[in-house]
Amino acid sequence: MDGVKNRPRSPLVTPGWAATGLATLALFILYGSVGPWAGESSQTEALPGISLPDIAQNVLLYVPFGIFGIWVLRGWRLTRWAQVLSLVAGAIAYSATMELLQMLLAGRIASTLDVIANVVGTAAGIVIATPVEQCLAIAADQARRTGLLSTPARYVLAAIVATIVVAAWYPFDVTLDISTLGDRTRALRRDPWLRPAAFELWMQGARFCLLAATTMFSLPKLGRWAAPVAAVFTVLIAVIVDAGQLAMGSQPIGLAAFVSQVAGSFAGAAAALLVTLARGREYAAA
Repeated sequence: MDGVKNRPRSPLVTPGWAATGLATLALFILYGSVGPWAGESSQTEALPGISLPDIAQNVLLYVPFGIFGIWVLRGWRLTRWAQVLSLVAGAIAYSATMELLQMLLAGRIASTLDVIANVVGTAAGIVIATPVEQCLAIAADQARRTGLLSTPARYVLAAIVATIVVAAWYPFDVTLDISTLGDRTRALRRDPWLRPAAFELWMQGARFCLLAATTMFSLPKLGRWAAPVAAVFTVLIAVIVDAGQLAMGSQPIGLAAFVSQVAGSFAGAAAALLVTLARGREYAAA
């Protein structure tokens, strides 16, 4: 019995899932290097000085590269140091390739400092990979208690969240340079309400109504608490999505849209609860 209790737990993230995450990240970095917003600076411009936001951005972008990479390599028969050196070498090669593509295809200046920052980010990811997985394991245990990880509705929930995020944040013009926030938030500062067309308001409410209802159905073990948890979760998603949309400057968004999202969130959770009760599920007795 003690042998079973003391048996080491298998890794939460399998090498296959880690490889999928690493490939997705690599495609995102490629998109950011040569995508529609990559060519903002001209190759003929003078070399810029050291930009701390750019350095921080490059470091943070490659932290997941180190995390996913070390998770992938642990499935290989390599020593720890061999895994680290292989991943660092891969980060150098990939980062240098991206810099070359930026120079050739996007008209940007290749920078050795960017490559160094990317390697630093990769090394940081390697260091924190184990603590990150431990935190994910705790989160997974909590999610398992709600029934989220066992219900088929979770796939629909993930698809809806991804669709909302992509629609709001495209083309993902991410920056840590706070000097750009003035231009990106000018419309909101002029008119905080920033009321869009009626159709857009209805669409905002409908999206988050659907999200809240799906979240409610994805939490079968929460009983009567599923509806309020779904509503609060959906409002939190609205805050994150709107803040990201505002920071990226893709589309201006104001309080009118947020109010519509909140209304849709509570309406969706309430509707899902009514459907559940109509089906005869005894949530009130849970």
